[in-house]
Amino acid sequence: MKVVVIKQYGGAEVLKIIDTEIPSVGTGDILVNVKASSVNPVDWKVRKGMLRFLPGQKFPKMLGGDLSGEVVEVGQDVSGFRAGDEVYGMISAVKGGAYAEYAIVTNNQIVHKPTTISFTEAAAISLAALTAYQSLVRLGKLEAGETVCVNGCSGGVGHFAVQIAKALGANVTGICSTKNIDFAKELGADTVLDYKAVDNILETSKKYDIFLDAVANQSYFNVLKALNRGGRYITTLPSISVILSTFFKIFSSKRGKIIAIRINSEDLRFLSELIKSNKLKVNIDKVYDMEDIQDAHRHSETGRVVGKLAVRID
Repeated sequence: MKVVVIKQYGGAEVLKIIDTEIPSVGTGDILVNVKASSVNPVDWKVRKGMLRFLPGQKFPKMLGGDLSGEVVEVGQDVSGFRAGDEVYGMISAVKGGAYAEYAIVTNNQIVHKPTTISFTEAAAISLAALTAYQSLVRLGKLEAGETVCVNGCSGGVGHFAVQIAKALGANVTGICSTKNIDFAKELGADTVLDYKAVDNILETSKKYDIFLDAVANQSYFNVLKALNRGGRYITTLPSISVILSTFFKIFSSKRGKIIAIRINSEDLRFLSELIKSNKLKVNIDKVYDMEDIQDAHRHSETGRVVGKLAVRID
């Protein structure tokens, strides 16, 4: 099978396609013929060596977390899936392996693909949408009627967060660039603000129950004044300000939190229900072929992706 690997850390040019053996199936494994994947920022951070302190970083190293495809074979202890099933989900993006023609997954990492979406669309959902959902619901304890601000509302995580928050009954404010304001409104944001005015935004009288910093460029302390009592600041990247916020718990009801995504089929099934009811859609900025994975990474690194970038594998 063909698979994308790196044999050293570096720029997009270190991404290479090689031939290797199709992985064997263990008793609890599911072998998937991968039809599509997607590029997430964590992918090129792994490629650059920014996460080299984490386990699973030996060379040659495979990349990619998101995938969609067709089940080829299941282990004897697997239930709920059989050969021919169309599925989507994710594996650990740090360990990688989704930029490949075949991948091994487990029951808890995939769900059946809704028939209303393509393999390409399905492949662009899991990591970003799970991050948005778990930030708002698992970590933020979002309740209907609360106010949510999504910083970076036109990006991968952000554009899912706006739709999920609206589906759960929140009033949503989005922050993005001027050119993406109309897109954010189409997602359902009640109010959309230009990021160039972000300092003024945080000075206004409007307060939020949850501030989701999907681009991680606002600190907990900057956002404090924009939070209601009991408000939650949630960031997608580790932050010194959030770590320091733990020392201020006795002085403030406002919390700073860092999302650490947990791959699980329960949350994926919830997302699938939103998809089936047309409450959640993925915006594909561009689709690349596997052979153009270097260009896909370069595009992602610009930070100007509207929605997601997909990669055709098959």
